[in-house]
Amino acid sequence: MATASPMDTLREIAEEALQDATTQLGKMRQACAQAEAQLNQLINYELEYRQQLHQNMTSQGMAATNWMNYQQFMTSLDRTLENHRQHVSQCQQRVNLALTNWQEKKQRLNAFETLRDRALAKQLHKENKLDQKMMDEYAQRASMRKETR
Repeated sequence: MATASPMDTLREIAEEALQDATTQLGKMRQACAQAEAQLNQLINYELEYRQQLHQNMTSQGMAATNWMNYQQFMTSLDRTLENHRQHVSQCQQRVNLALTNWQEKKQRLNAFETLRDRALAKQLHKENKLDQKMMDEYAQRASMRKETR
């Protein structure tokens, strides 16, 4: 059983780090998508609420207390929307950081794979040269045997 070279070990570690970064990036993207969906739901709710209020005001009118309650509710909803927009922005920043981390891990893995490929190509070239040398020596000996006969 062949033992792993230090380069193979480093490549395996880099591959594991890339897998972890990929998982983390996926989780960040999923969380961001959920936050964006929630924000869209809040925006739609606000729009529906405003439309319903407009219909009620134009068809029936509105009492002053109801108007004050509406204004307080809308102020609260606006704050909630703003907070959620900030949350979505923070999620997007975390996705960008996770993507940058993933790209760095991918580059590191690519570097180790390139080094491994170069080392394998160098080893193969060395083995081919040795094989060619052995074949040349064999051919030379065979030629010498024919001459001596």
